[in-house]
Amino acid sequence: MAKKSLSIDFEYDYKFLLIGICSPLKDYTIAYKLNKLLAKSIQRSKLDILMNFDDGMEVANFAQFEYWDDKYQNQWYLLANKCKILCNEACQNEGTIFDGLNQNRKKAKYLIPESPKVDFFIQIHGIYNEKTKKALIKNIKNIDRIVSVHEIDINNLRSKENLIIDE
Repeated sequence: MAKKSLSIDFEYDYKFLLIGICSPLKDYTIAYKLNKLLAKSIQRSKLDILMNFDDGMEVANFAQFEYWDDKYQNQWYLLANKCKILCNEACQNEGTIFDGLNQNRKKAKYLIPESPKVDFFIQIHGIYNEKTKKALIKNIKNIDRIVSVHEIDINNLRSKENLIIDE
């Protein structure tokens, strides 16, 4: 019996505002300061973003916060870009004189690997005009201990599919 194979071409619509934030602050502190500054109620999501690395040998858990803006009908997400995970025990010292010694070393994994200097992303789905966008970025820049804030062009990201959030 001959096998038939079907393929489905699906292109996700990346029509959302993406803002990158560089800051040494923790994720919950960023959410708190954004809530205070913008009069929002960004809260920790029930589920974080889980990603498998090295063929499922390592799993990274990226923090996710969310907020539904009733006034403007926008969905907000605050996503951590960086996660520290324990190195795979089998590969920690492979090929060195310490081969087999477990040191519990941690390494950084990134939600968007091509933007390793970005610590957090704000993703806003909905209608957002240019004037409001610039005002939002300017206000976030004024938060204490925020190093930089900038808009990111989603079309230039190779791993933009990592930003698709399942509800």
